[in-house]
Formats: sequence, structure tokens, C-alpha cells
Amino acid sequence: MAKHLTDKQKKKIIADYIECENYSAVARKYKVAPNTIRRICKSNHETAKKVRQKKEDNTRNILEHLEEKRSDVCELIDLVLEEMKNPEKIKRTGLQALATSLGIVIDKFTAQIQPKTEIHPMIEAIAKAMEENK
Repeated sequence: MAKHLTDKQKKKIIADYIECENYSAVARKYKVAPNTIRRICKSNHETAKKVRQKKEDNTRNILEHLEEKRSDVCELIDLVLEEMKNPEKIKRTGLQALATSLGIVIDKFTAQIQPKTEIHPMIEAIAKAMEENK
């Protein structure tokens, strides 16, 4: 026999769904079928609006956090690129690891520049060091 849910339970179900956006997870918590959760959420016209608002809030929070960490990330990138330029480390590194690292750096760097922009000197230095390492 189907489990009858009270209005209070349905409100909690909707709140839980808005939080996790996963019908199956909410269904397990309330020991009902995922279709029951889906039906409850879809019958509440405000649910979609609340889910959309939550996604927008989460996106805004993540972007704010990334902006706060921008200088740390740039500093880390500079440190890693400097280490990648070290000829001794390049000599000790296997060809596959060098090729992978170079590919990642080029892919990420070129994704951020205009097509007609010159190659960054650091990329040229890494490529030259790899060529000399052959």
C-alpha cells in the first residue's frame, strides 16, 4: 500500500529536493519511490523557480570565491611555470610527462589568447628545452 505523506512531509521533501536536486536521494530518505518525489516537486509550481534561484546563488558564490582566490591562483601558476622552465627538471622528466605538460600548457594558454597573438616566451622556452632534451 502506498505511503500517505502529510503536507508537512511534502514541504520537507520539496525543501530537500531544492537542496540536493536529486529525486532518488530524497526518495531514499523518505522511503518512497523517486516518481513520488518527482510528482510532489512538479506539482509545486514554485519548486522549479526555487531550484533555478538556488543554482544562480551557487554560481554567484563560486564566482565570488574564485575572484577572491585569483591572486593565489596566479601566483601558483607562476610558480609551476617557473619550475617547468628548469632545465634540470626537464632532463629528469620522462618524455610522455613533458609532452602531456606541454600540451596542457599550450591548450590552456591558447584558449585565452587571440588567434594572431604571438606565442608566449615561456611556451617557446619549454618547447626549446624539450627539443634540446631529445
